[in-house]
Amino acid sequence: MATTGASSQDPPAPQPEKRVRFVEASAERKPGSRVRVSVEVAFEGDSHVSVAEGIGTETIEIRLAASATLEAIREVTGTPPFSLVGVKRMHAFDADVILVALRDPEIEGTRYIGAVAVRTTHVAAAAAAVMDATNRVLFQRRGPDRE
Repeated sequence: MATTGASSQDPPAPQPEKRVRFVEASAERKPGSRVRVSVEVAFEGDSHVSVAEGIGTETIEIRLAASATLEAIREVTGTPPFSLVGVKRMHAFDADVILVALRDPEIEGTRYIGAVAVRTTHVAAAAAAVMDATNRVLFQRRGPDRE
């Protein structure tokens, strides 16, 4: 006779995946070719806005967005920071795509790549590309001694 329901030998239900959520990103032009980029992310009910400023070309804007996103992730999660290796806008398959490369300074030889198609702004896509690269590994890199 078969029984239904959970037994003591069933594996525990999977825990929801921890993910940092992208909220918004914007770039504001300032006098003297300066630009101010702000990025907001959210994690477990908390949110953080990080701001980066520099001389405003599109290339610099996406780099500032990537840097601000990395800082916001570090602030909201308390995890060790990633290093930004590079960020690049490319055109492929009739679409603009933002690629980011990150390195984990605590684990030699690591490199993570994120890619996102530009749907709204290149600044938002750069922030989302950082999220793409980090969310897969952000909490896996925390060992038992860091939790």
